[in-house]
Amino acid sequence: PPPLSLSFFFSFIFRFSLLLLPLSNLFYQSFLLLLLQMAFLSSIQGKLQGLKEQASTLAEGAPAISAHLQTLKDGAPRIIQSARNAKSGILNKVGLDSLNKMMSTVSGGQKQSPIDITPLVTSFGEHLVDCTFRVEYEKSGEFKAVNSGNGLWLRREGNESELAISFLPEEQYHLDAINWHWGTEPMNGSEHSIGGVGYAAEVHLYHRSTRFANLETALKSPNGVVAISLFLNESHDVNEALTPFINLLSNVTFKGNEVRVNHYDANVLFPSPEKTKEFWVYDGSETVDPFREGVTWIIFRSALPISSSQLERLRTVKGNGYDEETERRMNPLRPIQTLNSRNLLSSFRSGANAPNLGFGQ
Repeated sequence: PPPLSLSFFFSFIFRFSLLLLPLSNLFYQSFLLLLLQMAFLSSIQGKLQGLKEQASTLAEGAPAISAHLQTLKDGAPRIIQSARNAKSGILNKVGLDSLNKMMSTVSGGQKQSPIDITPLVTSFGEHLVDCTFRVEYEKSGEFKAVNSGNGLWLRREGNESELAISFLPEEQYHLDAINWHWGTEPMNGSEHSIGGVGYAAEVHLYHRSTRFANLETALKSPNGVVAISLFLNESHDVNEALTPFINLLSNVTFKGNEVRVNHYDANVLFPSPEKTKEFWVYDGSETVDPFREGVTWIIFRSALPISSSQLERLRTVKGNGYDEETERRMNPLRPIQTLNSRNLLSSFRSGANAPNLGFGQ
């Protein structure tokens, strides 16, 4: 039966006690005690019924809970081991990547590249004034685009005379490779810098003397390799001259990707004659591993434009292979190297504060 409420019992007791006043005190007290016991028992009965219903609900769900706990218990060792393996793998990967990154920028040479160009250490070279560059790259040249993991290259073969430089009259040069460098911000994407300030990107055109069959041999000879460096400055407008190269990037997104490129005209990268009058020259090295020295660097002061959208396309290139679990953004930048005792020359007076070295006098 449903439990009786306490308020009902107390109301009943009060009214009924008025009727029992004429009876003896003993009978009255006994009857009152009996009514209180009945009220108490009724309250206990209601609470027991509620507990019974809760217990029934728990009993119905107990098998499912028990099975779930057992599943967790059975899988716990495997989960713990997987977590340990992942932790170990991540730590090892971070350690190896950090070590590789550090070691990949170290060389024991004294003529390393890139450098920071400052007027304080730059000398004016009179023999560089009015220098001319005869550029005759093949307009439909065949290249191979390569993602090496630490750099993006356009490589080509052949031995045609394509570049002549008036201050190196004894040499004729062939365009051997084009190497691209970029960063994540408008002024941290170039390898060389001017007074500590960088550009959005930088492109290197490596040339070897036609006296040599390959770059390795040419590096062993003075003026055997000339690298033309061009800064790229971020702009709003798309540089259509860069569009053919930018369109290749989807084919070399991951490390190890290669694609044959037909009819690429590298002439579009070389500045116009009026913009080749001002430049710096110094003896340095490759800026990628193995950092071999023997490179004559020519760095043009004038920068090419590259749009923000074109830069974003460059930044999609990865330093990891397609099947690698860890994704790495390519970071094709080497830290600035010390100039040491090298001469840094400029073809224009405003770019130099150091004494005139007297070349060409």
